[in-house]
Amino acid sequence: MRMSRSEHRAQYDENGDIILPVTLGDWNDQPVHPLETEMPQQRETPPPVTHLWEEVQSRTRSMASALLKEGAEQYADSVLSARTGAQHLLRACRNFASRTCAFMTQPVWIIIPNRKPKHYSRGTLFLLDALRFGGTFGIIFSALFISLNYQSFWEIASEKMNPLSHAQHMQEQRSAVDTTLRDKLLRSPSLSVAGTQNGGMLAALPPVGPPENRLIIPKLGINVPLVTPSFQSLLNEDWTQVEHDIQDALQMGVVHYPGTARPGQAGNFFVTGHSSYYPWAPGRYKTIFSRLHTLEPGDEYYVYYGGDQYRYIIRSKREVRPSNVDVLDQPIDKRTATLMTCTPVGTTLRRLIVVAEEVDPVTGEGLATGERHQHESDVQKPAMLPI
Repeated sequence: MRMSRSEHRAQYDENGDIILPVTLGDWNDQPVHPLETEMPQQRETPPPVTHLWEEVQSRTRSMASALLKEGAEQYADSVLSARTGAQHLLRACRNFASRTCAFMTQPVWIIIPNRKPKHYSRGTLFLLDALRFGGTFGIIFSALFISLNYQSFWEIASEKMNPLSHAQHMQEQRSAVDTTLRDKLLRSPSLSVAGTQNGGMLAALPPVGPPENRLIIPKLGINVPLVTPSFQSLLNEDWTQVEHDIQDALQMGVVHYPGTARPGQAGNFFVTGHSSYYPWAPGRYKTIFSRLHTLEPGDEYYVYYGGDQYRYIIRSKREVRPSNVDVLDQPIDKRTATLMTCTPVGTTLRRLIVVAEEVDPVTGEGLATGERHQHESDVQKPAMLPI
């Protein structure tokens, strides 16, 4: 049965809804409202976040695997290249060694007029030339070095050549301060009734030091002025000027390093002096510490500072680098002193550090922080006051 064209057209009902045409075998007898038709059932899909996380994990695993594979291949290529390069280098070294050996062993005939020709190898001639050049350079260097530091070396050698004269000189230096002071007091116009050195007003005077600060090392026969440079450059942190001030002060004796403790104070009383210096440089103390290395633990020296005598006993000796400024440290619970000079003599390669402890001048016992040293109490008192 053939349907007309009008039967295939959709129509509107009274309410304005669309009514679809009905065919036999395909449609129900009643018109179907579009809102009443059943929607096709949708398939359940995994949440988007879970799907994305799985994809990220999958890609991360694949990238890590690719990176590991690429790294392993590059490492294997590097090892292979290094092995090949090492083999080539070893082969080149062997070739060079064989060629050098062949060249050095080549015979050479030295013809000298009126003499029998001599047979040498190139290696032997090379060694002879090297020894000649090295020996000539060593002789020239030694001559210049000794000529620039002959004063220090002469002092060291004179001690070894004539030990008796050196011991006598030490004894003279040890009593030089007392003799000079005694003579000055005897000539003092204020002591009009001062008698001889064994009596009178001089015997009643307390033990005092020289009018200037001095360092006395009996073992080395040293009796030298102790100079303290200005502290102004140190306060201004002008280290170039500090070095300049120290060098100027070294022309007048040994130097009490600015900023370090004074004798009798807690801290480190630091003193430096030349072991050797240029012969044409000004000053009479360019070699004052040339024999400082002969001091040993147990030796002693004295310091006259501000009219008081201070005694020190050496406890240790060592060498340090010039950049080691820790030797200037100031302990707050000790009374120590340090002597410093350049070593070896004539060079500035290292610094010789001699550390000592301040002790009582009479008893020789170590002094604690803040403790005063004892004075001799057997001073003779005059029978009557002078007129």
